[in-house]
Amino acid sequence: MKTGQDPIIYEVYECLHPQEGGHMNYGTTILYPGKIGKEFYMTKGHFHLNEASSEVYLGLDGEGLILLQSRTGNSEQVRMSMGDVIYVPPGWGHRVVNPGTQKLVFLFTYQADAGHDYETVQKRGFPKLVVEEHGRVEVVDNPKFMTEI
Repeated sequence: MKTGQDPIIYEVYECLHPQEGGHMNYGTTILYPGKIGKEFYMTKGHFHLNEASSEVYLGLDGEGLILLQSRTGNSEQVRMSMGDVIYVPPGWGHRVVNPGTQKLVFLFTYQADAGHDYETVQKRGFPKLVVEEHGRVEVVDNPKFMTEI
């Protein structure tokens, strides 16, 4: 990679189907290890436009965390490693973080009519950040998180 280029943080390979009830989209994501400042690499994060939609993740390789948040700002974090199946309930925003030193690879699937709302996460952020503090992985409060937009 040439100096000055932005690093590739993650790659998504997705199989899309008609945006109608009954169809499922699925794919894999490769989330590379690394940090920007103290914060570990992460996916963009999103809610679903169709609030009744859920999503499922299956860890294929590496270790990471899935950060979840409700629209009201409640949050949870779930560890993911090879073989773990993680359920994201309807109405919850989600993003994946790689605090490890190896690639984190996972499969995802969601309803084809779910839609994606990236704008809310872009404006509000997530209530928690995953950072390196004193050589350890820490999940900390995000001082820039906006409870309302």
